[in-house]
This record gives sequence, C-alpha cells and structure tokens, in this order.
Amino acid sequence: MTPSMISSVDIDREFAAIIAAEWPKLVGRQSPESVCYTEGDPDLGRKAAEMGRRSASRIRVMPWQAWSLDRLLSKGPDGTWTHPECCLIVPRQSGKSLVLSLRVLYGLFKLGENIVFSAQQWETAKSLWKRTWAIVKTTPWMMKHVASHTCSQGRGTIVLESGAQVVFTTRSANAGRGLDRVDLEIYDEAYDLTEADMAALSPTKMAASDPQTIYTSSAVNQAQHPNGKVLASVRRRGLAGERGLLFAEWMAPEHLDRTLPATWRTANPSYGVIQTDKKLEAELRKFSTEAGRKSFDVEYLGRGDWPVDADEVEPAVDLDWWTQHAETKVRVHGPRALAIEMSTDRQLCLIAAATRTAAPAARTRVEIGYYGPPGPALARIVDLVDRWDPCAIVINSSSPASALAAKLAELGIEPEITNAQQSAQSCGGFIDDAGEGRISHAGDDRLYRALETTPTIEVTGGGIRWDYTAPYATAAQVVSLARWGLLTFGKITSPPPSPSTGGTTTATTRPRSFGELDVFAAAF
Repeated sequence: MTPSMISSVDIDREFAAIIAAEWPKLVGRQSPESVCYTEGDPDLGRKAAEMGRRSASRIRVMPWQAWSLDRLLSKGPDGTWTHPECCLIVPRQSGKSLVLSLRVLYGLFKLGENIVFSAQQWETAKSLWKRTWAIVKTTPWMMKHVASHTCSQGRGTIVLESGAQVVFTTRSANAGRGLDRVDLEIYDEAYDLTEADMAALSPTKMAASDPQTIYTSSAVNQAQHPNGKVLASVRRRGLAGERGLLFAEWMAPEHLDRTLPATWRTANPSYGVIQTDKKLEAELRKFSTEAGRKSFDVEYLGRGDWPVDADEVEPAVDLDWWTQHAETKVRVHGPRALAIEMSTDRQLCLIAAATRTAAPAARTRVEIGYYGPPGPALARIVDLVDRWDPCAIVINSSSPASALAAKLAELGIEPEITNAQQSAQSCGGFIDDAGEGRISHAGDDRLYRALETTPTIEVTGGGIRWDYTAPYATAAQVVSLARWGLLTFGKITSPPPSPSTGGTTTATTRPRSFGELDVFAAAF
C-alpha cells in the first residue's frame, strides 16, 4: 500500500473522454484543491456507481463523484477499508448527496451494513431518505429485499429482510436507537458537529468489525458555525497527510478573483450541470457587504473561515505578566459594573464584575463570580443588583445571554445591550489595558485558560473581537464587557472640597467604598 499523499490530482485529464461524451456541459474542475488518500482497490466504488446506473433511476455519476466513490469504498490488501475515516468538503449544491445515497445503498444491499446517516437539520436527513427510498422503491430487485420503511418524527429508516438497515436522523443522543452495531456512520452538515454528537454512536461503532466514518460538509464560516471545530480538526489532519484518512476539499484558491466565472468553475466540480454563470451572478449580487462577500466565498467558493486550533493561538495578553501580577488581596472603591455571558450551547452562564483598585495603583479590577448553569443566574443577578446597585449590567447583543434581557426588564432591571462595534471596543480595550498593566485580577484559572486559548478576529470597520467559538471564550468576553461597562457608565467625579476639612475627597456616581477584598469573586 502506498503512503498517504497530499497533492492535487488531475482527474479532469483522466476522465476527459467521459466528460466529453456524457457530460458535455460539465466545466467544473473535477480535481480537489487539496487531497489526501492511500491507494487501494477501487472495485467496490465502481460497482456502487454501476448499481446506480442499473437502478430504475438510471443514475449517472459525474467524474468527481465516481472518483469519490472509488476511494470511499476502497479496500486494502487485507480486505479492510483503506480509509476508516473519510472527509469530503464541497461547496453547496454540488451533488455530494448522490455520492452518499449510492454509498448507503451499496452498503445496505451488497455489504449488509447497519448505517446511521445524521444531519444537523431534519430537512437534510429527510431529503436524503427520500432520494434513497425513491431509488429503492422503483427498483424491483431492491424492493423484494425490503422488510420495512418509515419516515416520521425526525427519523427515517429502510430495513432489509437480512437485518441490514439504515437510519436517517438528526444528531442527538438517540441517533443510534435500536442498533447494537453500526458499521457506517455518516455525518452530513459536519460544520455543526460536536464531540458529544459523535460520542452518542461510539459504543455501537465499537461493536463493528471494520467500521467506517464519513464526514461531508461545505466549508466552515466560524462567525455562523460555532461548532465547526470538529470538522476543522479533521481538515487539519487531512492537510497533514494522515494515513487512513481520505480527505478531499474542493475550493477556489484565495488568489483567484471571486467575481470571475473561471473562479466559480474552479471551486464547483458540478459547474455547468448544477451551478451556472447565471445562478452564481445572481448570488454574488445579493452579497454587497463584507460579511456577505465572506458568505459567498464560504458557500460557493469553498473558502472556509476555519477556527484556529488552541495550540496555534497566539495569546492576545502577555501571560507571563498576567500570572506574575495576580492579586488576591486588594482594596477597591467606586462603582461596580456587571456583565453577563453565556456559552453558544446555552449550557454555561457567567457573571463578571469590574471596579477600581484604590490609589496609587488605580487599576480596573475584574473578576468572574458566577460560573454555572443558566437556571440560577437570574436570581443571582437580582441579588447582586439589590446589594450593589451597579452602574451598568452589560450583555452583548449577539450572545445567547441576550435572552435574559427581557426577563430582567420585567423585574425592572434594564441591561445595557452592546452592539458589534461596542463589543469590539470592549475586547480591544481590555487587551490594551492588560498590555499596559492597567488590569487587576485574582489569578482565576478559568480566565487564564480563556486568555491562553481564545484567538481574536478582525471585525468589519476595524477593531477585533474575541472568537466566540473558542472553548473558553465566554470568560474572556465577560470580563471585557464588565470593564467596558465600568469605564463607560461608572465615571468618577471630584466634588468641591469639604468645607469642614478643607481637604479633597473623591466621590463616584454611585458613592460607596468596598474596602479590602480577598478574591473579589467571593462577593458573588
């Protein structure tokens, strides 16, 4: 068996005669831009394509689809899968669903596999069930082997008399319900795949003698796909040329002009048959903003905005300085600002506070207090408001925590909702203050971990924000918002000298002194 390869393969030249004879309108580049695979016996892939051709649907596969089937079903000399893991990343509406349908049908009718096809949305899973069932029900030799079929309540099935079966479903802890063995798991729409989703099927896959996992997806746009890290990790392994992994990514290189049809043909292997100049021109006109152009690049050119692995993050804050300047006992004074954040999966809620340390240091003191499930958070916020009368309660408009704003308003508490520009100001300001020694903190491990692993992202119009998709981003975001709230709404003023003393005192918009605190978060 030859070593894994990573290079561009010229399947366009290999299939030139087929394209000319069977697909005269096909002008899309058939070769992936990036590819990694190990040579094996492609016989089963060719049989799967032939099975589709001989079905009542008379399916013809395009060259890139045939190439993909050959490698998805490739066997090694020992008779096991050449690629136990496979990943196809293709721009939207390119025809990857047909590849998956044929892989499912061959596994079901010829290999006797138990298969789970999962997608992020039920409409996607249902669509593939309908496509696959349409082939089966119109092909007599297939129908005579069918024992049952169902499609309702988020689950579609095809069960054969042999016991082989396929389940089409949305991803959940019950995805493999009723199966004690899964030979093939397919994760479509893998841009929204989590490790917890995969863990749900792990026990059933372990019971299979030669299991295979297939990931299929369009590229990740991390601004819209907070769960893109699993697919990004698979992609990194593919780009590194990992043995046993089939990786193929169709995309247009960054240097090509997004407005040119030649670029569109480079990214989309089914161009001329599915995508056309007219269709892509109409789509391009829809996207006039920077964010829109980014979406066009991701969806139609395969140019992903991929999340960065934690090991590759360059911390925005000097962590050595941060560690050396932790303060567990510090005197603070003046108003306090609160901030609320919530993780993208809505399972974790954070409350942070910011105030000022006493002179001569006069730094901004930030601490994370509440760090737990969202349920008790509302009562905790109300308690803090009653005890502290904070100068502001800050929530970012794009955060899942914004759902708490209406509940707080019902209780007579009006939070400050930051827009994208203000959120960027909070991030940049926090990083600047940390770099110049103007932040005081208690050495909280959760905040350290967030600053260590959370990258920043440039935003439209200038500035940066924290990457909300990073595992611990909420901790960095919540203290940044608290600091911003304090500096924006907790202004310190200097009243006239007291006539009784002739001296000068310092007052605040919320006059009070909090004295010395041992770990500021303890007040939470």
